[in-house]
Amino acid sequence: MRSSLLLFVCLIIPACDSDVGGALDAGQRADVDASASEADAMSSDVLLPDPCAETIAQCPIATVSEGAGLLPVDRCAFPMQARDTWGTNHTLIESLSEQLATASLSDVLTDLNRVGIASSTVAGNPPGLQQAFRWQAGDENVEYWIPQGIATSANAVDGGRVDNKHVAMVSWYYKLESDEGSQQEKGVRIAIADTTDPDNVRYRFVLLAEPIELDGQASFKAVNVHAGGLAWVGDYLYVVHTGVGLRIFDLTRMLRVSTGVDTIGFDAESTNYYAHNYAYVLPQVETIAHASECAPRYSFLSVDRTTEPMSLLSGEYDATSVGARLHRWPLHADTGRPALVEGMRLYPDEAFISGQSHLQGALSVNGTYYLSSSEPPQGAGVLYKTAPNTPTVNRPWNDSPEDLAYDPQRNSIWSLSEDAGQRFVFRVNRDDLQTR
Repeated sequence: MRSSLLLFVCLIIPACDSDVGGALDAGQRADVDASASEADAMSSDVLLPDPCAETIAQCPIATVSEGAGLLPVDRCAFPMQARDTWGTNHTLIESLSEQLATASLSDVLTDLNRVGIASSTVAGNPPGLQQAFRWQAGDENVEYWIPQGIATSANAVDGGRVDNKHVAMVSWYYKLESDEGSQQEKGVRIAIADTTDPDNVRYRFVLLAEPIELDGQASFKAVNVHAGGLAWVGDYLYVVHTGVGLRIFDLTRMLRVSTGVDTIGFDAESTNYYAHNYAYVLPQVETIAHASECAPRYSFLSVDRTTEPMSLLSGEYDATSVGARLHRWPLHADTGRPALVEGMRLYPDEAFISGQSHLQGALSVNGTYYLSSSEPPQGAGVLYKTAPNTPTVNRPWNDSPEDLAYDPQRNSIWSLSEDAGQRFVFRVNRDDLQTR
């Protein structure tokens, strides 16, 4: 009743819509809205009440049995904090856009320059194989670029396609010590692949870039993270930063740069921008960093649209115990951005101890969880199917497995492997993984 009365009063008293001088009419409101910067819009999500404000959270200490299923623990022990860089990065990207050509995802998809190799088998023989490819020769065997995370349009955008194409994105991190003669950290590149035709996969790499100001000039630098997991939600690509949290990149703001020089950012001598010979950069807009005393790690990531609200599922790699944790992070359904609470914090909706070791990827669908593991090391991987307090079922999986992603249109699970010479990207029928 109170809200109804307030609405009635505001309808008849114009001052309810204005600080002074009456309400804005529809045309004035449109002008004001149009003049607001994108950065303001990005940072103006309504902050929800802090659900853990009255809680004294302690790091969970629990005894878990391997394979017993996920053990729920106190979610309030794992807060994250937005660094609120939307505005600063927006300004820098706007400045860069005045000097460089901008590119949309659609633009990149018409400019793919590498060819994937279709494969009818995958090392490890995961059940229900539906599609697989390997990278072209140089990428398949290179020692200093290593594939890690995966996300696809199937669970990222309405209808599951971009320009009627099935699109996959795969993160690769740079390993400087394996690149003889190189003295520059090159960060992370993202393979953007058109996987619509399994026999004709094409792709192109774009380089992740963090906007900076250097000597008064808008520029950018490499994003030096392991990039073990990706989540694609609408306009945003989330990338895990192992000991920090989540970095967010804007897929609508890509920039085309010059090639021919193996450096990054603005080059004063030529007045060109470069990105280690990649033609496109994908700029970062925000970091959500952990604010927990429980030393969480962010090793892999996926999107779950079967929760309300939709969410991200992150998890930890742990080679020494079965105490690796999983966290579910709520997102705004309309924007795909984190559902922050008061104080610009983000709390997981759920937190679990996994009861498994060597985890490399995780996803959830309607409360069922799938976890990829490289246990035992150097051997065949395994896929665990489980749920909270539900015994785990083991399924055969790919050798040297990494991240996972869900394809709801085809009820498929996507994954990939990292070992040079045995690098597969593949999807399997989820029904073939059901054993109960």
